[in-house]
Amino acid sequence: MIAVLKGKILQKYPESMIVTVQGIGFEIFYDPLMAGQFPAIGEEVTVWTYMNVRENEMSLYGFPNQEIKKLYELLITVSGIGPKVASGIVGGMSPERFAMAVLNDDVKSLTQIKGIGNKGAQRIILELKDKVKKSLPKLNKDDSKTSTSIGISADGNLLSVGQESIAALMVLGYQESEAEKALEKAYYELKEKEIEIAVESLLKYALKHLSVL
Repeated sequence: MIAVLKGKILQKYPESMIVTVQGIGFEIFYDPLMAGQFPAIGEEVTVWTYMNVRENEMSLYGFPNQEIKKLYELLITVSGIGPKVASGIVGGMSPERFAMAVLNDDVKSLTQIKGIGNKGAQRIILELKDKVKKSLPKLNKDDSKTSTSIGISADGNLLSVGQESIAALMVLGYQESEAEKALEKAYYELKEKEIEIAVESLLKYALKHLSVL
């Protein structure tokens, strides 16, 4: 399987691009909303890829980073979600926002993505939330003792900011221990810069730390 490609962009189209690697051109498909996340024609690019193999066809789907690819691979495990629909989902919502929507039963946010109706959103939540719960045995939305190693307390009926951030990173495939370490670094970095401590800001900075590990 082709997991990642590094080469030069020969051509770009609304839903695909041609990347040349040592003289061989690969057509890589992506959602139109993701096109802007890749460099311009003639520039070097690193693309994380997923090869979709069918009886009469092989297609490469590309992603600008590993986190988005991990989300894509998670999505295609859902019944009724094919490669193209999954590509549309990752193009329309960041991994952290998607993870939060699943964990909080947020059907409304998921249905804002083109091609996802109420039934599809409910199916995604049902199938993926079960997987998240299995990987997070200590997670409990009704537990009032939801402090974490980064010292953030619970907020209403939602998961605590810390736990929700850890859960989102684990959905993306990171181990709990490495997620906690990255979030702790992100927490102190946000405090130093006087940026509001919220799930989205924590995840943004934590993913930067995780990407250099």
